[in-house]
Amino acid sequence: MYYGPATPQAVRTLGGFDLVVLHPTLYAASDLKALREGGTRVLAYLSVGEDHAFGDTPCIPGSAAYHCAVNPQWGSVVVDAAHPGWRATLLNRAEQVLAHTDGLLLDTLDSADAAATLNLVSAVRATASGTVLMANRGFGLWPGLAQYIQAVLFEAFSTTHSPLPAAHDQQGLAYTAHWLGVLRAAGLPVFALDYAATPQLAAFAQARAAQYAVPPFVTQRDLTLPGGFQSFPPSA
Repeated sequence: MYYGPATPQAVRTLGGFDLVVLHPTLYAASDLKALREGGTRVLAYLSVGEDHAFGDTPCIPGSAAYHCAVNPQWGSVVVDAAHPGWRATLLNRAEQVLAHTDGLLLDTLDSADAAATLNLVSAVRATASGTVLMANRGFGLWPGLAQYIQAVLFEAFSTTHSPLPAAHDQQGLAYTAHWLGVLRAAGLPVFALDYAATPQLAAFAQARAAQYAVPPFVTQRDLTLPGGFQSFPPSA
């Protein structure tokens, strides 16, 4: 998971992974081609329940009929997922980013109306026939979501994102363990995404992912660390 600038060093680092998620509008087509030809599968970020800046197009709250509430944390806008204008915009974006990638990471699935969001995912699936769809959580769309996706990114599996990275409390750990069981019962591959600001917290997240046999990626809050935190021993 890397949402930072497409520097040469970042592209080289990303090329060391089997699978990466990024914003393809930040990359030259040649960079994306090189990653894929080098054996890295590239998934494009696609926000389903919130509008945001896309390529050179800014997101100006209230500028579209489908805009609802502003998400101040990211500067994005929760959408009316049933609005035909948003449907057209979303499918157009999906088509654009799929031109140079292997599939999509569907984000913000829990932001808008659940039934309307699930309809959008169905439409994206039809547009993205034959490509990989990975859902970021999306528990509010369960179990209907399972038929449209091939994998799940479990964001904040062991640590929180906001206001600052921290280990989940016991209730939070029990919640994520429960949903991991649900996802595995559906036969879906699961990947953990966690956040850390210290080696100690990164080690905790990596150790818990190992405990549950979930491939982890631990990074900073802004997802601008191409290689993530390096592995640490549990006692680090």
